[in-house]
Amino acid sequence: MPSPFFVHIKQALAFFMLLSVSLNGLADAFIGQVSGADCAKHGHLCPLEKFEQHFSDEKHFVLLTSNQQFLHLSGISRDILLRYASKRVIVIGELDKEKIQVEVSELQVRQGEGLGHYESVWQR
Repeated sequence: MPSPFFVHIKQALAFFMLLSVSLNGLADAFIGQVSGADCAKHGHLCPLEKFEQHFSDEKHFVLLTSNQQFLHLSGISRDILLRYASKRVIVIGELDKEKIQVEVSELQVRQGEGLGHYESVWQR
């Protein structure tokens, strides 16, 4: 019969393994830049010249990834996304592969140039 110490260690390891598996299933992180959906359909960021005029015409914003794919963003307002248009961001949320859409639970924006660091600017 194992000693009580080893039983507790075994239970603790099982708990942490279960916790890490369930946390990984809750959300994924996606890196890219916020762009208008119309621009992203053509594989590029929206131009920053005539910013107000251009973005007032955009109905939806998406995450444009480094490989020119785009993910629709839901659960976050257009106004929040508009503030961070063309910025490098990390979107945390659940991916719906059929809709090519992320249900956003957190938005982080890169601060500074180069590698920089990311700061959380919105959470659900």
